[in-house]
Amino acid sequence: MSSVSFTNNKKIQFFFCSILSGFLLGLGWPTYGNPLCLFIAFVPLLYIEESFSRSSFKKIFLWSFLTFFIWNALSTWWLSYAKKPNGDFAIIEAYLIPVMLNAFFMSIVFAIYSYVKKNVEDPNIGYLFLVCIWISFEKMHLEWEFSWPWLNLGNGFSNYPEWIQWYEYTGILGGTLWIWSVNIGLIKSITEYQKNDNKLTLYKNIFINVGQIFFLIFISNYLYLKCEEWKGKDETADVFILQPNIDPYHQKYKISTEKLIRKLKKLIDKKIISGKKNFIIAPETVLPGYGRKISMDHLAKDSLISTFRNHLKKKYPKTVFITGIELYALYYENRSKTSTPIFMEKEKRIQWLDIFNSVIQIGTSDDNIEIHHKSKLVPAVETFPYKKILFPILGNILLNFGGTVMEHGKQKEPIVFIHPDLGIKVAPIICYESIFGEYVSEFFKKNAEFMIIITNDGWWGFSQGYKQHLYYARLRAIENRKYIARSANTGVSCIIDEKGQILSSIPYGMDGVLSSKIRLNRKKTFYIKYGDYFAKISIITSIIIFIYTIIYRMYIRKLILKSG
Repeated sequence: MSSVSFTNNKKIQFFFCSILSGFLLGLGWPTYGNPLCLFIAFVPLLYIEESFSRSSFKKIFLWSFLTFFIWNALSTWWLSYAKKPNGDFAIIEAYLIPVMLNAFFMSIVFAIYSYVKKNVEDPNIGYLFLVCIWISFEKMHLEWEFSWPWLNLGNGFSNYPEWIQWYEYTGILGGTLWIWSVNIGLIKSITEYQKNDNKLTLYKNIFINVGQIFFLIFISNYLYLKCEEWKGKDETADVFILQPNIDPYHQKYKISTEKLIRKLKKLIDKKIISGKKNFIIAPETVLPGYGRKISMDHLAKDSLISTFRNHLKKKYPKTVFITGIELYALYYENRSKTSTPIFMEKEKRIQWLDIFNSVIQIGTSDDNIEIHHKSKLVPAVETFPYKKILFPILGNILLNFGGTVMEHGKQKEPIVFIHPDLGIKVAPIICYESIFGEYVSEFFKKNAEFMIIITNDGWWGFSQGYKQHLYYARLRAIENRKYIARSANTGVSCIIDEKGQILSSIPYGMDGVLSSKIRLNRKKTFYIKYGDYFAKISIITSIIIFIYTIIYRMYIRKLILKSG
């Protein structure tokens, strides 16, 4: 066989391996996938990397990009359902660009791993570096301005909570370590077999790696059974979750405030028993309607807030109403980083404007107002990543999902709501924030006793998008061992227990109210106390290995070659 023919056969083989890895990752992803696929998904891609005898950053990048592009495209195809203000689908801005960018970042990480592995004497150092740099990358994806942790590997088990009860100790990064450990173990088994042709050793190694999977599933099921069952003496709270089912494209910014008030009052009055101490929960940005925003100045005196306060005072005096709301603030000075300048005609001067995607707790008196502004903002929708650098190049490319094409202000630190009568502490989480495990755990360091998640997943229509977002919430329940009351505009609104089980729900696309009694607790899990400690260890290890690789390449290897 000629060298040209051999090279072409290799390229074809690599092409199919790249595609296979991408499809296996897609087939392993929620909500329809089976996570068992994730334990073998990287093997074909790792085989490609093993086939190169020397470092080839460009080639590894290209082959891995194909894999990661397919994975991103299959797992987040629902992004293509997003629409522009004129009604056209924003396929390029909302789907193709995020898919390509995320695939690009993942490919860079994989190519760096390959460079390190090819430039150290022990491939095990390379494999350790792969695990550590990938976990470091996922942590970066939780923190930087291009934040998009949707495909962090540990999220892949969100539909199988019985497998991952140990997330209360590790968070989702433990799932990432699990997936990479098995994949690396399998590729090492295959390469060892190629060298010694020993089938017995191959079967033994495969058995050990498969054993890793079932061992942790066994541990998880033990924790699942051990997790305390509901006890009659446990403290509880009565929650009433509203699902108004307002179409975000055709109704949300056209519905009048008066009509919205009537709709919400009708839902509130459906099941609530007067005299009981309750939490009423409504979804993200449901107020004020008609494209308006409410000023932060004298918020307690606002007519809309007063309407709901008076309704509570008259019918449900021991109840609080927690709802999403769109707010704004004007400054003459002391502006924030996200403020936008506007010229005031009457005053002939510039003021600075901040808008907020917020959650508000309304009680029966003027003093019973608490506010939390969304802190984890959606890139290119609510925030412009690295604006000083990219704005001159790209212009204003923010998508209109929220009634305005402006950057949002954000909360500096988590705010815990307190029921004025009961003293119950609540963690108010807004939409995208529920993807950030360590961020959510900060609320429970402040002794929150249960979690509410308010969201509006209607932007993505009837797709896997709202389902994935729902299932990811189960991970927060497990990590913190707290109940969740989730209110979603178009669905799915539900109650999730401490084990990540969905106890009751309102289906997508329906309006209704969900009434439930939920358990309260202030216990702090290992994860609440220590957060993403895997990330800290991984970042330090990655830096040490990378520095060692540079030193080894520049000095040690030359000395070995000279002495040889």
